[in-house]
Amino acid sequence: MFSKKVGGIYLGLPMAALSLVVNSAQAYEYEVWLSDQANTQGISDVKPNGTHGGKVRIYDSSDLALDVPNDMPLVLDATLDLFPNAQVDTGAHVARIHGILPSHDHRYMALNFVASGHVGIVDGETKQPVCLFRTTHTSTGRQNHMSFWTADGEQLIVANQNGRMVERIDVARNAKGDVLGFAFNGDASLDLVGGEGRVLAQPIAVDMNVADGINCAVTGEVADGQSMLTGSGTPKEAKGVRPTNTVICPVPASNSQHIFVTLGGGGLFVVDSKATPMAIVAEYDNSTISSAGCGGVEAAGFMHINSGTSGKGISEFSLYRFEVDYPAAPAFNAPNMPAPVASWHDQDNGQGLPHDMNRDAHGLVAVRNIESGTARYIHQMDRVRNNAEVFKIAPPWNDLEKRHVGTYSLTTTGVCGTTLGSEKVNDPTPDLGDLSLGGAPDGGRIYVALRGPNPLSVSHAAEGSCPGLGIVTLSADRTSGELTHVLPTMVVDYTETENLSDPHAVIVRKKLQ
Repeated sequence: MFSKKVGGIYLGLPMAALSLVVNSAQAYEYEVWLSDQANTQGISDVKPNGTHGGKVRIYDSSDLALDVPNDMPLVLDATLDLFPNAQVDTGAHVARIHGILPSHDHRYMALNFVASGHVGIVDGETKQPVCLFRTTHTSTGRQNHMSFWTADGEQLIVANQNGRMVERIDVARNAKGDVLGFAFNGDASLDLVGGEGRVLAQPIAVDMNVADGINCAVTGEVADGQSMLTGSGTPKEAKGVRPTNTVICPVPASNSQHIFVTLGGGGLFVVDSKATPMAIVAEYDNSTISSAGCGGVEAAGFMHINSGTSGKGISEFSLYRFEVDYPAAPAFNAPNMPAPVASWHDQDNGQGLPHDMNRDAHGLVAVRNIESGTARYIHQMDRVRNNAEVFKIAPPWNDLEKRHVGTYSLTTTGVCGTTLGSEKVNDPTPDLGDLSLGGAPDGGRIYVALRGPNPLSVSHAAEGSCPGLGIVTLSADRTSGELTHVLPTMVVDYTETENLSDPHAVIVRKKLQ
């Protein structure tokens, strides 16, 4: 989705694959950040796959732009290099780094740890940690699947997945826009289940560098006993409506107020993030929106949201297009209103197909064409079938079948081979990705995380044979592409027979200097 325009660039909120739209004639230096979920600490004969940690690999655009990319990333261990005292300070080590997203100005990076429920803030320029937060612990758990910055840079919206809460970190700035502090606002937390006895422990904040002038704190208190009903009187979570409100991805709209919250069991909430506490202003049930979406992009005045597989043997590949005009709290819409203006559903959805024939829509990328420099297409990746479906962004979408441009495979070049311990060959398993910036190669690449043979999340759809950074080179008209390079990643288990590496997400960060 696109946010604030600064110097000809739309500094976006790259959500699970949101792209930056740049002037095609201007070159920008950038970095590609790859999050590897594999445990890097606690590896022993008792725990051969380790217990916590993870790696952040940072590739320079000048290395990647070479005809044969230079595989020389800066590698940071999530525990040793960034958050070594997390166990002492928060009660748990950081574990399973699921994704990284930049602030609207690309100065700060939010690191999301899905297993341990941490949110880490890192200075993108210095690569030094700033804050470490841990989400609210509820009766259903504590996690952080992903967090997303609003376009105005004032908030970071946190998906407390198993906690079934949407939470908020507020950003304080001075008159020049410099950050003064990050505050986990407990008063803002929205329980998507409700009822008494839900809140077991409050969020935690750690200031990683007291000398940097940036304050890290928890303000307010997460309220227990929140309503179990939406404003319309419908149960927030109930069988046949929204059976499992695990928060997958809270995708902010460009107005920095409305958040599209996808849910593990299907259905969707639109939340007013400026309200305190945050409030549901629109609701959709699981007969309208399928489960487990984690791809969202706003373009041409519409929000595009996907849905993917929710479990083993379930094929799901759908794309929805929503209007973006929603009320401010305390006002709210009737259930399932306004309806999605269009949707595209794969013909095999819901079928029990052989594993390799199932579908799973997850990361999507907005791609511009070289002539106009504006976002023209959506490339929707499929983790199971190793391909991408391409859709036009331009309206009208009244006949979505005509908006479907085509399909391309990531297996045709054979550059994805195999790795230590894998029984598969040429199985890329593309996850979350992002678009290259302007200049060489001029927005003509998608950088995408390729999963490994030992997936730590969504194992039913994410077992791949060549874990690493994948480079998809796009066609001149941006309607197709092919996987041209794989920069492999390796984390060896205790027995030295398995590659544990499991990259989950890629994001492009524009350099500020």
